Amino acid sequence: MIADQGLNQVPVTGGALSGRAHVLVVIVTLATIIWMIRLVRRHKLRTKYSLLWVFVAVVLATVAVFPGLLERLSNAAGIYYPPATFLLLAIGFLFVVVVHFSWEFSRSEERLRTLAEEFALLRAEHEQLRSDFESSTEAESQN
Repeated sequence: MIADQGLNQVPVTGGALSGRAHVLVVIVTLATIIWMIRLVRRHKLRTKYSLLWVFVAVVLATVAVFPGLLERLSNAAGIYYPPATFLLLAIGFLFVVVVHFSWEFSRSEERLRTLAEEFALLRAEHEQLRSDFESSTEAESQN
């Protein structure tokens, strides 16, 4: 009898969320928001990235609370399956994040190269000053 309860449910068509799927999206979204806030409060996530992820969490919460919004956006874009719209937006967002991190990595690499060059010049200057100092102290000790 318990097994029959799952079979009597009406299947969801047209890409709409079932009641259970809607509840799951809300729970996952709330967990994501809580996790982001904890990361920010513990300073595990840099401030400049925290706003981005809080924005993502707010967008997820909006889509979770108002699932019809995704359907309207899909219809306006000419996409007939709303989860495909969500997937397309997620892939686009991840692409932007990857490009941004690549840019940050390149910038950090350039800064590291500049610092290494400056360090090498300072080391050479230090060695030269040390050599000059040692030769002047040797000359003074011989006199």
